[in-house]
Amino acid sequence: MPQNPMQLLAVCVAEPREVAYRGKTVRSSIWKKAVDGPVATTRLNLDGDRQATAVIHGGVNKAAYAYSHDHYDWWQRQLQRTDLDPGMFGENLVISGLDEARCQVGEQWQIGSVRYAITGPRIPCANLAMKFNDREVPQRFTESARPGVYLRVVQTGSLQAGDDVTVHAAGAGPTIQQMYRAYTHPGEPGSSAILQQTLANPWLDPEFARGIKKRIKTAPQPAGVNLETQV
Repeated sequence: MPQNPMQLLAVCVAEPREVAYRGKTVRSSIWKKAVDGPVATTRLNLDGDRQATAVIHGGVNKAAYAYSHDHYDWWQRQLQRTDLDPGMFGENLVISGLDEARCQVGEQWQIGSVRYAITGPRIPCANLAMKFNDREVPQRFTESARPGVYLRVVQTGSLQAGDDVTVHAAGAGPTIQQMYRAYTHPGEPGSSAILQQTLANPWLDPEFARGIKKRIKTAPQPAGVNLETQV
């Protein structure tokens, strides 16, 4: 569990919109903006927020995306930018004290009257490159091991900036940072074992679980390992 107290600093929402990028028209909800006052939740999203491609970025296991405010200073230094406002990474919840090196899948948070459970890390897509107007950002996001977390709504309610984020129940298995590193570097020693442990967690997003299984099967394996008996 996190040692430092967590607090919700901003709630960010957006409706899908079409944007011209590199000769194509892209429909995305990544342009999140912070809103004031209480925001109600449903099982699928926050009031005022809707995913453009729910099959990839939404559903009950990705009802909200949380990112650590603590990472913003690091990104500003890396990108030499000072215009990174809350929601820049497409997150709904900007939380201080969120530490991927400590939190785990299944960990439950109470924020206002809402209860969330962590279902996995965010895997970057091309929309990040579009948002930052920088094609290198998705790869830099991957290598940073600062993925943030997707959340499932366990109890609907409302929340607002300034609410404390309290750990209601502990998660299990590898930390978000460990599983993210293993997923993005499946050929490294120990990655397969971490990914296998991750698959055992009942709170894991099924879509991410399918991705893990593909990584395990295609990653270089030590001689003598039978993947068919492992997956």
